[in-house]
Amino acid sequence: IALGLIVGGIVFYNQANTASTTNEAARTINAMASEIRALYSSSAAFTNLDAQTLIRAGGVPSNLVNGTTINNEFPGGTYTMGVDPDNNNRFFIQSNAIPDSVCARLGVFNTTTDQGVVGIGIEAMQAFNAATPPAAVGDAFTGAPDDAATKCAATGAVALRITFTR
Repeated sequence: IALGLIVGGIVFYNQANTASTTNEAARTINAMASEIRALYSSSAAFTNLDAQTLIRAGGVPSNLVNGTTINNEFPGGTYTMGVDPDNNNRFFIQSNAIPDSVCARLGVFNTTTDQGVVGIGIEAMQAFNAATPPAAVGDAFTGAPDDAATKCAATGAVALRITFTR
């Protein structure tokens, strides 16, 4: 009985920890997306957007700043951002070294309203690999939970890139 309680406690702790970290990551991504929109509100395009620009503008929680890098909530993970290579009126925030379970939870969104756990104005989500430069792994997410889980667990997928609109 005691062993069952210990195992149950560990399982509950791990699930609670994943949920808490997922919520924290969602808040961070939403806040950074809002800061980017505010920073570029008078610009015609998201030119020269990168982590250093957002750090200099004070748009990143100070506990995540490590010099010119933005750490994410996961061991060894970082956030990167930039202008969408296909459209300079869109930008992306990418969370690197993200666990599959968190990626799957963050990767759910409503394609009709462009809203999800990470905020509003979601144009697309896609899993990326760790190559330099990173490359997409598979197709863009459909917004459905099972699709996000499958694509986050794909071989080589270690990052979640979220593309936002104004």
